[in-house]
Amino acid sequence: MANENLTLNRAQLATCKPIPGEGGRAIRAYCPFHGSDNQRSLRIDAATGHFKCFACGAWGYTEEARERWATDRQAERASNPKPNPPGFKPLAAEREAAPTAARSDLPELLATYQAALPGTWGAKYLEHRKIPLGLAQQYGVGYAAAGTWPGRPWKWGRLVFPHTEPGGEVVNLYGRAVGSNEKVPKKLRHDHLPGTKGVFNVRALHGEGPLFVCEGAFDAMALIAAGHVRTVALFGVDGWRWSWAREVREIVFAMDADKAGESWRELARQAVLRGKQVAYLSPEAYGGHKDASEAWQAGVLRVGAWPKPGEPEPESADALIKRQGWALIESTVLGEQVVLAADTEAARQAPAGFAIYTMEEVGRIGDNPAALRAVHRFKRLMGGTVTGVRQEQKEAPQLEQEVLAL
Repeated sequence: MANENLTLNRAQLATCKPIPGEGGRAIRAYCPFHGSDNQRSLRIDAATGHFKCFACGAWGYTEEARERWATDRQAERASNPKPNPPGFKPLAAEREAAPTAARSDLPELLATYQAALPGTWGAKYLEHRKIPLGLAQQYGVGYAAAGTWPGRPWKWGRLVFPHTEPGGEVVNLYGRAVGSNEKVPKKLRHDHLPGTKGVFNVRALHGEGPLFVCEGAFDAMALIAAGHVRTVALFGVDGWRWSWAREVREIVFAMDADKAGESWRELARQAVLRGKQVAYLSPEAYGGHKDASEAWQAGVLRVGAWPKPGEPEPESADALIKRQGWALIESTVLGEQVVLAADTEAARQAPAGFAIYTMEEVGRIGDNPAALRAVHRFKRLMGGTVTGVRQEQKEAPQLEQEVLAL
C-alpha cells in the first residue's frame, strides 16, 4: 500500500507544527501525507520513531529512527566480523549456532510420554487448567509418570511439552509438575532437560495473520484454546531468536502482567527495528490475573483488540465528541467513514471530505439502516440537513422519495 512503511524526515516534521504529548512519550503533528491542517492526527512514538496518522492510516518511521537502526546494525556486524554466507545477511544477533538436541533419544522419549497421557494425573491436571485433552494431544503434549522423567523427580509426574526448532526437530523437553502452585514447591514446578531451548508450537511461525508470543506453554495452550492458534511459547524471554521470525510481519506479545513480563518491551523495540508491526495484550485482557493461562482457567481471558506499545487506547466516539465536538467513525452500515458532530456549530469544525451527521440528525433517522443509506446518498450528492424521515416500511427507491434533505 502507498501509505505503509513511509519515512518522515526532519524537514517534513518541522513544517507540521509538532508539539510534545503524553508527558514527552509522544509527539503530535499535522499529517504531511494527506495534508491535514486542522487537527494533529499524526502520532510519533518518541522512543521508537514509529508514527501513524489516525485519519489517513499512513504509518512508518522517522528518518532519525532508520539512521539509528542502521548504526545499530553496523555496530552489531563490527562485533562479529565473521563473513556472511551468500544470500540473506541477518543481524549479528541472529547469527546463532543451530540448536542441538539435549539428548539423542528425545523423539522416542516424547512419543512414550504422548502415548501415556490419557487417563493419568496429567490428563486430570489439564482438565483442571481448562485445556481439552484432545487439544493438548494435537499439540504434542505428553505425561511422564513419577520415576520416568530424566530430570528432577516429582511424586505426581509431569506434563511434557516439546521444545522444537523451526526445522521441526525436537531439541528439548519441558516438564511441568502436576499440581497447583500451592501443592508444588516453586523450585520443582518447571524442569527443562539440559541443553538448547526451542519454542513450543513452532509450526505457528509459518502462516498468515499476527503471531502471538507468550512466556509459557500453558499460556500458549490457553490462547490456542481461545482460538488464537498462531501462538508460540518462549521458554524464558531470552529464548527468542529473530532468525525464527523472518516470515512474520505482525507480532502480538502476550507476556505476564508482572515485572518479568515487562521484558517484552525490549523484544518489541527489536521487532520495530526489524520492520515488524508490534502490539501487546494489556493487563485488562487477563481480567486481573497474572497471565493468559490463569485468565483462561478463571474464564475471564478477553483478547479482543490489542493496542500498540506506548500507544494510548483510542478515544471512543462519545469521548471525542465531548472533547472536540465531533468524531470520525467507521459506519458498518455504510461501509465507510463518516463524521458525527454534536451540533451544526461543531459540524463546521469537522474535517472536509466526509459526510457529516449531527446527533440531532442521527436521532431523526433512528435505527433504520435503509433510511440511513438513502439519506447518505443524498448527503454525498447534495449535502444539506436531514429535517425528517418517514419511518414506513418501503422499498429503498420509495424511501428515498420520503427523505427530506434541504
